[in-house]
Amino acid sequence: MSIDKITSKILSDAEASAKEVTDEAKAASDAILEEAKKKADELTKNAVEKGATEKEKLITRRRAVADIDGRKIILDQKQQLIAECFDKAVGKITSMDKEKYVDFLAGIVKKTGVSEGELIMNPKESAEIGPALVARLKEIMPESGITLSGETRNIKGGFMLKNGSVYINGTVEALIDEARDELVTEVAQVLFQ
Repeated sequence: MSIDKITSKILSDAEASAKEVTDEAKAASDAILEEAKKKADELTKNAVEKGATEKEKLITRRRAVADIDGRKIILDQKQQLIAECFDKAVGKITSMDKEKYVDFLAGIVKKTGVSEGELIMNPKESAEIGPALVARLKEIMPESGITLSGETRNIKGGFMLKNGSVYINGTVEALIDEARDELVTEVAQVLFQ
């Protein structure tokens, strides 16, 4: 055998061996890549599923918060409307016909059971109906020693009855506030049926 044949044989064997090693390495590399692709696909699928689940949870939480906020806004608006109704009631009472208003206030004074003291009113009512109220009290309570005070207060309507150091609040605002707890449910039912 000649050197050329030996060299050719060694080269041929080396090429075959290199091809075999290369093919095995390529097969191993393809297997590793396939496994990595499967894992990546699985991870991607899990991430998408987890993302969808998290998205739904987030949407559900945000909806719940929005519902609560919406209910708060509606409740605030309803409470504001109810407050406006009670404010209008104060206006309706204080704008009654003068004679009816005097009778109304005289009835409140009589219910207090107090027959001595001074009526303190707002400046307008003190001038316009104060004397008529004192006269009406003399009619329905002949023993009454209630007089009109020269003092006035910043009230919407009604009076403060001063008897010594004791003040009885007969203001229209106080009467409405007192009735508010009992009437708020009825007012709400009428407004929001």
